[in-house]
Amino acid sequence: MNVPDPTLNELSDFINTNPDYFGEDEHKDIAGYLSDTKEKYSNGKYWLKGQLEMTPDEKITIEKMNTAIEIDNRRKIEYGGPCNGLEAMSMLQHEKKFENLQNVLHKYYELLQEEYFRPPKPSDPTDTGGLFYQKLAENTLVGK
Repeated sequence: MNVPDPTLNELSDFINTNPDYFGEDEHKDIAGYLSDTKEKYSNGKYWLKGQLEMTPDEKITIEKMNTAIEIDNRRKIEYGGPCNGLEAMSMLQHEKKFENLQNVLHKYYELLQEEYFRPPKPSDPTDTGGLFYQKLAENTLVGK
């Protein structure tokens, strides 16, 4: 199954729809990325890992995540470590936000795949299960 890559807006909606599945820091950091897009200086954009400029409607792909990591690693080599405590704290915050974004993405893909394969709930006669289960039931004796 190919789960479509989400945008930041879609991730935010997904977290709000499934709040118990996500931790407080994950909620806070996704909201923080969205909040960044509303700042005057951002022109409606946010920065993955503090490096890659994106809009909240752009798909967050593995390629973009890897690009942000590559840019971050290259800049660490070019510029060296932080110059002062403020810069060190900023770098640490971007690392933590990015780590939480990765966790949210992992949970997003996991939950959507679980739903895709989910059998019907026995307690609900109107529930037909996930899409894969429905297709399987059409073509086999599963669920009959």
